[in-house]
Amino acid sequence: MKPDPAEKELRERMRPGILAKDGFLGTDSRTIADIIEADVAEIEAAGLDTARIAELLEDLLLAAEEALETPRRLCGGAVTVRFIEGMGRIPCPFACGFRGRKGVVELTSPTLNLQFTALHAHLIRGHGFFQGRGAAFRLEPADAVALYRICRKPQQPDAPGTPSRDGATSP
Repeated sequence: MKPDPAEKELRERMRPGILAKDGFLGTDSRTIADIIEADVAEIEAAGLDTARIAELLEDLLLAAEEALETPRRLCGGAVTVRFIEGMGRIPCPFACGFRGRKGVVELTSPTLNLQFTALHAHLIRGHGFFQGRGAAFRLEPADAVALYRICRKPQQPDAPGTPSRDGATSP
C-alpha cells in the first residue's frame, strides 16, 4: 500500500530536531492514527475522555505558573507541581496554528513523577495525541488516568472544595 502523503508530512514534522529536539514519536513505528486510537481507547476504557484529561492538565499548569517556579501542593496535598519557565513557543506538529509556551510543569506525588507542557494539553484535547512510545515527553494514558483519579476524586454535586476552572479552589 502506498504511504499516505498527509501521514508522511506529519511524521516529518514530528521527527527529532524539526519542531522539538527529541521529536514526538520516540521509537513508535505505528501510524499516528494508530497511536491516537490506542491511547484514546485506553482513556475511554477508564471512563474518561481526552477533554477531561486536558482540562486537568490546564488547571495544574495554571496553578503551577501562578506559583512563579515555587513548588505548590495541589489536589488536597496529593501532588506537588513546579513550573520551569522556558523561552519561546513551540508549534503544534499537526499544523493547526496552536503555539504553546515552552515552560514545563514538573509534577510529583507518591505514585507519579510527570512532566508536561501547555502543548501536551493541546495535543490531548485537540488531537487525542499523547506522543509516541519512547518519546521523551510522552504522557502515558495510564498515568494521565491515575493523575485524574488523584485530583478529581468523586465528590457530591456542589460539595465544598469541588475543583473548578474559575480559580475558586485549587485542582
